[in-house]
Amino acid sequence: MHRRRWGRVGGALALLCLSQTLAAPEASAGGTEAGCQAESCQGVDPYVAGCDWDAEPIAQLNKGNDLEVQLVYSYSCNAVWARATLNPAYTGNESLYVELWSTPTGGGAQWAHGTTKYLTRDLPQAHTLMGDWQGTNKACWNNVGARWDPAPLHYEGAGGSMPRTTGDCTAWQ
Repeated sequence: MHRRRWGRVGGALALLCLSQTLAAPEASAGGTEAGCQAESCQGVDPYVAGCDWDAEPIAQLNKGNDLEVQLVYSYSCNAVWARATLNPAYTGNESLYVELWSTPTGGGAQWAHGTTKYLTRDLPQAHTLMGDWQGTNKACWNNVGARWDPAPLHYEGAGGSMPRTTGDCTAWQ
């Protein structure tokens, strides 16, 4: 009889624990919910919006061993941004600028998203604000300044072209 009572109590405790487990809310896959989706992510910081947890580089380029630039895509936010890391052993004194460039899906003029970020030995990592994945995008670096595309679709100006400056871009994605 003693054994039977503990059996009922044990069963009741197990049922109580199971009901608490079944009633607990599920955590999202990455432990966070995205704060924006596609077009609403334009101009938003990917880390503030929670878009970084499932982010993957979809294109990358390197400037020797000094700089790595990535075009990053978030599945949960359906958005892209540029991310760059400067090697701690970088000995140059120049600032390097990083930007996300886009063109509309149907074609048109290319434009830079949000703010240009710069890297120096004191600021070795940076990311841009996000752009909507609906367009065609690339991540670029240069040593000229903000909103300077080192590899545009074409240069306009006197004589139809300008000299290419130091910088590079990932392939359009």
